[in-house]
Amino acid sequence: MIEDAARALVHFEVEPNYAGWTLLQYVAEKLKRPLAPARLDRLLRGRALVHGEPELLPETRVWPGLRFSLRKRSPGDEGEPPPIPVIYEDDALLVVDKPAGLALHPTARYHVSTLTRALDTRHRNAAGEKPDPAHRLDRETSGLVACGRGPLHTRALKAAFAARQVDKAYLALCEGEPRADEFQVDVPLSVGTVRIKVKVKPDPQGMPAVTAFRVLARYRDSDARPLALLRCEPRTGRQHQIRAHLLAAGSPLVGDKLYGPDEGIFFKLAESGGAPAPRGQFDDLIMPAERRALRHHRQALHASELALPHPVTGDRMRFESPLPDDLQQLISSLTRS
Repeated sequence: MIEDAARALVHFEVEPNYAGWTLLQYVAEKLKRPLAPARLDRLLRGRALVHGEPELLPETRVWPGLRFSLRKRSPGDEGEPPPIPVIYEDDALLVVDKPAGLALHPTARYHVSTLTRALDTRHRNAAGEKPDPAHRLDRETSGLVACGRGPLHTRALKAAFAARQVDKAYLALCEGEPRADEFQVDVPLSVGTVRIKVKVKPDPQGMPAVTAFRVLARYRDSDARPLALLRCEPRTGRQHQIRAHLLAAGSPLVGDKLYGPDEGIFFKLAESGGAPAPRGQFDDLIMPAERRALRHHRQALHASELALPHPVTGDRMRFESPLPDDLQQLISSLTRS
């Protein structure tokens, strides 16, 4: 098994001692991380498998010397990203409404279907410069992203973020019943836990982190369990800040696989090595009980408000984005309390 990083391919050549094994059995034996047989079967029947003639299927009996490859990127990542709604556009600034499930930048799992790919192919300026995001937004989080139309404009926007000249607000559906209609979480955070290096944790020696919360509505589900819709205003810009602060406040974000009911859900998906689920669907590895605990296929967080200085004129500009359809439908299944 040889990895070709340039083309994101893993190459295989069947050894004599595997003659007569099925392709499914052989690949399962060779993978560094195990995959559920049903998931591996789908991968081998899809565009992950690269081979000429004759056609290979999961049930095909392999022979010594057989060569084939698997794409590291997932079939769900193939093709161009979906249309990206444009909220505002001029020669220096582009503000878009990122759909949930779309990665901002290419990663080990997401190569083609990313926001930066969409910006590169659809929104270059007259000088041929592509827009670049000036800040971060998690893949599962939907909402507003500000981009500079060229390198100078992007640097100006990033400088405004660094100088705390930008105000952001998010809408979040959380579990539980916050005790106050308005509250603030002031809990320093540091990145990395024993098990998951990207998870942040409360840490008195960590970076300062402050988030203001306001309850917009309170709900009950069909089992009378409480939930709340919050407006979240981060006063600092730490990784996963809102998600970690909601957990610290006892009201974790609905659908959060890392800071929600069980971080093991995130760990299981990250370690699977398999294809990510199509946008808008639960991953097959998430069991029915875990789905019920999560409530939603993605974290219920939306970047709804953005106020910043224009990168050229300095004029203060404000943008808003309403809750997307998936979160509106989720809320419509609840009862206002």
